[in-house]
Amino acid sequence: MAEKRLLLDPSATAETEEPEVHVTRRAAGVLHAIQQRSLPVSRKSVVGLLVSFTFCYFLIGRTGWVNVLDLDVLRSDNYVAVQHQSTVMDERVTITEPIPSVPKGFLVYSNSCRIMEVDPYKSEVMRHFKRIKYKSCQKLPPLTHVKFEARSQKYLLSIDAAALSRYPAGKQLHCCYMAVQRVDEMKVKYTKCQTFKGSTPLPDSAEGIIVKCDSGGHQIYINGHATVPVKEAVQQRLQVASEADAKGYPRPPSVLMLGIDSISRVNLIRAMPKTAQYLYDNGWFELAGYNKVDDNTFPNIMAVVTGYNLPNAMHACSPFVVGGLDKCDYIWKQYQQRGYVTAYAEDAVKINTFNYLKKGFKNPPADYYLRPYLSAAETQLDHTTVNGLVHCLGYLTAAEHVYDYGLEFTRRFINETYFGFFWTNTHSHSDISQTSSMDSYMEEYLRKLVRQGTMENTVVVFFSDHGMRFGPTRATWSGHLEERLPAIFIWLPHHLRSSHPEFVRSLQLNRNRLTTPYDLHLTMKHILSISGRAEMESLGPAPDCPQCQSLLTPVSPLRSCSDVGIADHWCTCWEYDTISSNSKESRMLGNRVVSYLNNYVAEFRNGTFAKLCAPLSLHSIKSAFRAHQNALDPEEVHTYRLIFVTSPNKGQYEATVRHNHTDDSVKVTGSVSRLNVYSGEADCMNDFAAKKYCYCRKKKG
Repeated sequence: MAEKRLLLDPSATAETEEPEVHVTRRAAGVLHAIQQRSLPVSRKSVVGLLVSFTFCYFLIGRTGWVNVLDLDVLRSDNYVAVQHQSTVMDERVTITEPIPSVPKGFLVYSNSCRIMEVDPYKSEVMRHFKRIKYKSCQKLPPLTHVKFEARSQKYLLSIDAAALSRYPAGKQLHCCYMAVQRVDEMKVKYTKCQTFKGSTPLPDSAEGIIVKCDSGGHQIYINGHATVPVKEAVQQRLQVASEADAKGYPRPPSVLMLGIDSISRVNLIRAMPKTAQYLYDNGWFELAGYNKVDDNTFPNIMAVVTGYNLPNAMHACSPFVVGGLDKCDYIWKQYQQRGYVTAYAEDAVKINTFNYLKKGFKNPPADYYLRPYLSAAETQLDHTTVNGLVHCLGYLTAAEHVYDYGLEFTRRFINETYFGFFWTNTHSHSDISQTSSMDSYMEEYLRKLVRQGTMENTVVVFFSDHGMRFGPTRATWSGHLEERLPAIFIWLPHHLRSSHPEFVRSLQLNRNRLTTPYDLHLTMKHILSISGRAEMESLGPAPDCPQCQSLLTPVSPLRSCSDVGIADHWCTCWEYDTISSNSKESRMLGNRVVSYLNNYVAEFRNGTFAKLCAPLSLHSIKSAFRAHQNALDPEEVHTYRLIFVTSPNKGQYEATVRHNHTDDSVKVTGSVSRLNVYSGEADCMNDFAAKKYCYCRKKKG
């Protein structure tokens, strides 16, 4: 909670009466300043106070005991308190045994792992955070809409007569639509623009359309609509599976995965307080000790959907070969093979998880795939960009296209079994503040799912891959932990809670235990196994985490990172002490890590890129830390974390190393994190694994 701070009006002079500022606490936990008249003061006093305030700003702002410093933090629309626990219990489930608690200030606490809780409102982060208001993409409502007609089993494209009156249409209005057709991951084509008046049924082959209208020879409207049309092969699969289900038993649960890129547990609370409070208050299960297993989106998502770590995923389904990604046995494929309908959607076409610096899928990965439509939309529709990513796309934000598609997919198959994976990047990837603009929208979206009936028979996972990986907050201690602790909440339908109270107990126990994306992978398999359509053994383990398990069973409270496939660099279980960044040991370790980076780039892919990238040298060490000794470590091995800067790229990096003091060996664990942006520095490198360490000898422009 925010501490009281003295605020000084910098505009005060000796000729004016100096305001004395008192800070009071509102009921909601928000601070505000109330100025009262005071005695006049001299110019020297004012200057002295200003100097003292400036000194305190830089001194105190680096410590943990003052949580709010910037004036923006004191505004009620920038600081919103969240109660970090569920206040709603399911009365149909009786749990008699108490859930073990962890000491205050910790998310996980055991001899093997102690993860500290981060204050969402620490000054080191809040000085960079500003709540952003949602803005509609267009002033006018859309002129057209689509709706699935149950009787005809077709989508009907219609002109909205009420909206038409607000458009500059003359006596004649000409409208037509083009269906979007996938050629491959990078290309789409369009059918001839079909004219229509009033309304028209869409063919089942149209999974996305672009609509254009003109009047008097001028285009007055363009928009796009994604659809989830009837597919005979899908219908047959659903029917066969349904007929084979055991009679008299409830329909197997469906699965809906809603993912937001780069949002930590803490930033969800800070930037999306309404959404977070809704989750806490409405019976969702949080996993506060959910720790990522690698650097960026691709390896963390691959751990969820395949159970592979990055090296083995690259080997099993290389993203650099056309058709390579198709070879993996993704979790949605396993559901599809057992009678489920599947969908995959992701915004920001250029940086899609399976496409950025990769070949993507040769064949659509799921029954319903939004990428072709969004590729067309980004090309055809009016759009804006925020932080380098597409924001508005026609009449909706890019993220809303994904969310609406997910809503329509679950509505269309409300009485069937489905697996849907819906992922957004655009409002969260590049800035800790931008995602706050979607807070009210996301809260209402979750309510829409409830009203629609989706939650009655669907296991829903609301989650992320990691926290913010770069930017001004990343080099802070808060940023270090946030990056490694993404948000994750799980919803279980009430009938599943009643029939399997052990699931409820397990998720409650696992809230404050170390968990991973591999566990989430096995949870998806566990849910499939209770459908009666597969045995857990036949679905296989998480290949790269033999000790991981379903989150619907209690995980061990004694887990360590090494037990569950988390390298030291990504592990949040360590407790660190600060050491001198100028010490001989710190400099030695820094130089060793830079040599490691140079060797990595020189040897990467058999030296393919070695001549393209300039060697790096250690410029400075910004901070250094030594971990408390782990009980399992030999006495001669110490673990260190370094934040350092290299030349000539001014790259800021973070590395975790193990130093053996007996033989003086140094081992870099995990990979080395890049903390600042490097756009334009490494365009000569087209491999994401080494791009962050490359400074091109010849740069474009």
